[in-house]
Amino acid sequence: MAIVLEMSAKLEEIDQLVVTLKASLEGAVSEDKLSAMEIAVTEALANAVNHGSSAERGEKIRVSAAISEDGVRVEIVDAGEQMPADLYDDVAELDEVDLMAESGRGLPLIRFCSDDLVYEPSEGRNRLELLFRREAPA
Repeated sequence: MAIVLEMSAKLEEIDQLVVTLKASLEGAVSEDKLSAMEIAVTEALANAVNHGSSAERGEKIRVSAAISEDGVRVEIVDAGEQMPADLYDDVAELDEVDLMAESGRGLPLIRFCSDDLVYEPSEGRNRLELLFRREAPA
């Protein structure tokens, strides 16, 4: 099952997209994983809106999700300047981040909330894939 959603590069569109995505994935992973996905995707979309070029180029931000045996993979693709390939490699530990800070917490939250992360920057486009694993039954 694949889910594909798009949004304009506007902060006010993030909540509705995340609510729709979360509802579409209900039951695919645990409630805890869905909550982690909600946080990670919200932060990643805010970064795409605030730091990407989708708005300037009149392009949509695409979010797709696929349910597989290992869990849920969420892919976010936005237009933007090519960022460093190691953007997510050396982020602060979550306990070092001021969770009430207005900025600087997004990358650590995304890294902490996802079970695996693949970031692929390229000229004019950035792709982030997040994995949220199924939890073993208790």
